[in-house]
Amino acid sequence: MDQFRFILERNDQSHILAGEEALLDSVSHGAKPVLRFVIFDPAAVLVGYHQSVEQEVNLDEIKKRGWSVGRRPTGGGTIVMGPWQIGWEIYSHSSLLGDTPENALRRSADAVIETLDRMGIKASFRPKNDVEVNGRKISGIGAFSEGKYIGVTGTILVDFNVDDMLAVMKMSSEKMKDKLYKDFRDRLTWVNRELGRNVEIGEVISQARSSFADVLGIKFVDEGYTPQEVEEIEKLNAKYSSSDWVFNIRKTMEGEGVKYLERKLPGGLVKIQVKMAGKGMIESVLITGDFFVEPRRAIYDLEARLKWSRVETIDDEIRDWGSSVKMIGMTSQDLFNLIKEVINS
Repeated sequence: MDQFRFILERNDQSHILAGEEALLDSVSHGAKPVLRFVIFDPAAVLVGYHQSVEQEVNLDEIKKRGWSVGRRPTGGGTIVMGPWQIGWEIYSHSSLLGDTPENALRRSADAVIETLDRMGIKASFRPKNDVEVNGRKISGIGAFSEGKYIGVTGTILVDFNVDDMLAVMKMSSEKMKDKLYKDFRDRLTWVNRELGRNVEIGEVISQARSSFADVLGIKFVDEGYTPQEVEEIEKLNAKYSSSDWVFNIRKTMEGEGVKYLERKLPGGLVKIQVKMAGKGMIESVLITGDFFVEPRRAIYDLEARLKWSRVETIDDEIRDWGSSVKMIGMTSQDLFNLIKEVINS
């Protein structure tokens, strides 16, 4: 039976996210695989790797609450993490999780489902990356990789405040806020709501540890970080707490001549900005959203390919780019169609 280290971490968002990168790198270089449970304290609003902070969150409301803003190293959408929720993370060779990101997501989801079942909550998997209870999401899951090694990260909503979530999200109107309030109440749920009582975080972690071990067929040992991991986390903390990482790597375009389109695909919401440099010439493209693409920097590579390109060449560029990229719930043809739609709008 394979052995994994078990680590419990309660810290601020930059330390926790630095740990995500450091642990995957460490495991990919021979360290023992890890299951880590994390508690974000203080609370933080976390955007996905491909999202733009300016498009997604209300910074004034976040500041008012004394929360922080962070950017995850994984795709997916904006989430709020705080002491009332649990984050869980697995870092291992991909063969221990089914070899592919899709299989890793599903096996991890099965462990969450088993956790909830042991607590008296019947849950099921909803593709592409959610666990739901009676049609309501209670856990979201993401994945990122380093060669043959994979990191799978997820949540278990123990408690949730709809008003707080709506307050820190960017809204176009009060009508939209009212609609999303109803959507959140209808589409999300949490452990306390389902059980009708306040559950201690420690109770959920205990059940989850046992469930992950049984579902994945592994044994957990209480071992902390290696000295090298501690050193790397401290170095990476500077990155994950920096304005450049949080705000600037996916900065929204400004100025005249910027065209915008957003579209919901099976793989997530895609937001595209295109700035034209005259008829038939693309100056730059920005592709953001809550989707999952591997390798993580693939979207940057596509944006670089399309910079200062002729409109008639983008089909070939995107097709060639897509031949070495893995996407969940969307295709390179989808991106080509959306970019052409923006250009022609």
